[in-house]
Parts: sequence; C-alpha cells; structure tokens
Amino acid sequence: MKEFDQLLSGFIDDNLSDEERQRLAELIESNSEYRSRYLDFCSMHATLAWEHGVLGGKEIPDVTQGADEAVIPFPQERVSRSWRRSISWVAGIAAVLAIFWQGVLPEVKRSQWRANESIGSIVRKSGGQLSVTGSRIRLEQGDSVKVGEYELTDGLAQFAFDNEVQIFVEAPARFRVDSAWLVSLYEGRLSANVPPEGVGFTVETPSAQVIDHGTEFGVEVDSNQESEVHVFEGEVEIKSRDTVVKPVRLLTDQATRVDTDSGESSGIAVAPERFIRSFDEPILHYSNAVKELEPAVYYRMAISDDGVTLLDRSGNDVHGLIHRGEMTDSAFAAGRIGAALQLQGVDCKAFASVSDYPKATKGALSVVAWVRADSRPTWASIAKNWAFGEVGQFHFGLQHYQGGLELQLREADGDTVYVAEETPLPLGEWQHVAFVADGEVARLYRNGVEVARERHEGLATPTFRSLGIGAKLKGKGNREQEGTVGYWDGRIDELAIFNHALSAEDIERLFLAPEKSDFLTSR
Repeated sequence: MKEFDQLLSGFIDDNLSDEERQRLAELIESNSEYRSRYLDFCSMHATLAWEHGVLGGKEIPDVTQGADEAVIPFPQERVSRSWRRSISWVAGIAAVLAIFWQGVLPEVKRSQWRANESIGSIVRKSGGQLSVTGSRIRLEQGDSVKVGEYELTDGLAQFAFDNEVQIFVEAPARFRVDSAWLVSLYEGRLSANVPPEGVGFTVETPSAQVIDHGTEFGVEVDSNQESEVHVFEGEVEIKSRDTVVKPVRLLTDQATRVDTDSGESSGIAVAPERFIRSFDEPILHYSNAVKELEPAVYYRMAISDDGVTLLDRSGNDVHGLIHRGEMTDSAFAAGRIGAALQLQGVDCKAFASVSDYPKATKGALSVVAWVRADSRPTWASIAKNWAFGEVGQFHFGLQHYQGGLELQLREADGDTVYVAEETPLPLGEWQHVAFVADGEVARLYRNGVEVARERHEGLATPTFRSLGIGAKLKGKGNREQEGTVGYWDGRIDELAIFNHALSAEDIERLFLAPEKSDFLTSR
C-alpha cells in the first residue's frame, strides 16, 4: 500500500516514469481495494482543484460555465455551490481516469498479451479489423493467437488452435480465448469444427456452457445476451449458468435457445445457413457444370482476404468490388454453395460492381444465380447492365413493388422487352433464377422451370460498360443510381453470365446440380 500511495502521488504530480505508470496500472487492475483507493484519491484532488483552481500544476476550467441550460434540468437559481462542486469532482475524476486509462492501460494490455504463450494462429482473415481488446494491437493472417480478449469488426476470421480445433468468427464479435480448449463468446457469432483431438472444447456464453463431444456446431450471442446453439454434426452438451437447470444434449440438426434470465433451453429450428463454416468454396458438381458451359464471368462469391474484392472464377479474372455502404456485418455469409454475397437492402445500401466485363455481341445472352430474399424492396436488383441515360443490355431482378422475378431486355433497335413472373419471389428460401435470350425469345426461369417468355429481336450494343450486383448503377462509374430503390435485401450466390444462349436442359441441370453427390474437394 505504501508503494501504491507513492505511485498515486507521483501520478498526480505527473512525474512517474513509464515503468512506474505501468506498475500503477497493474496494481489498479489487480485489486478492488486499490481501485477504490484510487477513486477516493482522485476525488480528494478534484476537491482541492475546485477550491484552489489547480490540479497537478495545471489550471482547471469551471466545467459548469455555460452549461446550466444544457445540462442541469432545473432553473439556474436552484443550482447550489455544492452541486457545482459535485459536477467538478466528477469532471476532475473523469479527466484523470481518461488520461490514465487511455495512456497507460493499452501499454499494460500489450505487454501482458505479448508475454502469453501462443496457443494457435489466425489461419485466414477477411477484411475488417481484428484486435486485442484495449491494447491497440491489430492482428492479421498468420499472427499468433494467445490468451486474451478480442474484438472483430466488419469481417471474418478463422482461428486454428494447437489441439486442431478451428473456429470461424463473424463480425461484429467480442470474445475471450482462455486456452485452446475454452473460448468465451460475449457477443457475436462463431462456428467450431472439432476433430477427435479436441473433444471437450468448450464455448462459454453469458447464459451457458457449450461442451463439445466430437462435432461441428455454431453459437450466437445477441445484444440481449441470449444464446443460441446449432449442431451441424455430432453432439454437444449445454450446461446452464443456473446450476438448478439440468444439462441438455443436442445431436445433429438440432438447435436450442438459452434464456439469459432463467437459463432454460427452448428447442428451435437448426439454421446452418446463418453460420460461416469454411473460407473455402467447395468444388461441387454445380461449379463444374457452370464452367463447362463457358461463362464470360462467374462470381462464386468466394470469401476474399480484403473483404471487398469480388472474385471472378471464370478464368477471365474480371474481378469486382463490394461497396459496403453502411453495413456493419461481413459482406460474406453462408451461401447455397460455400459463401454468398450478403446485402441488407436500402437501409445499408451495400452492393457490388464490375467496372467492365465481356458483353454479348452475337445477340444471345444468359444469366443464372442462386438468390435468397429476406424482403422485396422496390425494383430489387440481382444483376443489371443498365443505367439511366445510357444503353445497357439487361435489367434482372424483382418487378417494382409486386416482387415477382422480372427481366428487362434492350433489343437491337433500342426498344425494351419486359418479361415478368406474376408470383412474388418466396422469402427466406434459396431460389435458382435464370433468364435466356436467344435472339428471338427471352425466357425467364425459376428453380429450373420456365415461368414467363416474350419475343425479342437481338440485343443492343451497350454504351454502359459496368455491371451492378445488388443495385442499379449510375450512368458513369460504379456508384449506385441516385433516386433508384434497387438494393437487394438478402443473399446472392453463384452468379454467372454467358454470352450465348443456354438450353432449357442446361438450366434444369444447373438447378439440380447441388443435389448431386459427386463432391470432389474444397481443399
């Protein structure tokens, strides 16, 4: 305590060395008695500052000056001198605490984290920022994982521990790694892949412990501290924080929600589509079938390292750019096959664009994709080479406010052909959507079946070079069209454009391809 008091006095007088400031921070963090004494000490010196106008040799302004009307919710004549003193005490303490914690604690946190042994590594990272909480340490792919608290914003991260356990964390997330066997999730979403070597791996949440028994599972903690557990394969045991509540065991394709207050579990539908479970795009029958049809561009929506590049897998390397708008979640989410582009409608205004891509020049064109709509915004866009004031070739998305699948096609003579399905696109379900324009008939398909057709005469030669995915673009550049409500709300996956006409058999084969069992490898 004598050492503590001496350090406190030196801190107020601003004459501590860096080592002494670090020692003081360690003492305050380690013991509640020291913290209480520190606050009392600050309060006393704030009082002295009020009476004598100085603190640590520096003048302290009157924090109540000019603040009566804005801060104090009663007439000025009722503001007593003691009330003003209380405000000044709080302000003085806050100022000292702010200086202390902002200047000293990060260095302490850095030193403590760096001194810990490595228990794994960051295998992959996609965009955003991964940091050690309160330390100003920023981590990237290949860095070590150590005991400590972490924050992930605007991206995805994959961790591999020494016991072969892998976890995939989706932003925004706050969590603590206590060992290769224990992770505490405070808020956010993660999935875990646990091999036999890692049986017993545990994820703690504010309401429960999730203990692995050889499995692949997902855990989510919302802003209200309520937990959900989803088992994709295997078995987990869930122990409530309330020891009176009996443990629950979940098996493959089961899920539960754990109430924060009662600790009770309630069965819910398993939702694997809500969790990223791999950074790799699996090589399935579907992707092979698309490539056999020679696409001009093929956006599998593979997770990119920077989190904003849209990778073209056609072999032409016509990559795009993701514009995040006001999104705080990752732009990538679980897709129909591997990952998908995740967009959140007009509120977030996120979309993707390709500045230039190979256009159809022989009067025929086909576009296919998997889509999942969470709502139906007006003129919601899937993919559009279309802009006000310029000539584009196609406008593919939902029809106005009716919400049915729609195609607008610009003919060779400049006229526009409209092809639309009357039935609104189902919500919350993956749908395979496509159109084929062969130079004479434009056909619209959903889930392998033709749903509408109209005659057309060839295709216009476009002056507009860009492709918008999830929004309609402006006539110049890749930004969204001002005044147009065309943002997609949901997910888009496996988007491919062909500069020739696919057959009805091709469309049906692509729709059925994900059900094929000839999985090759994702490694």
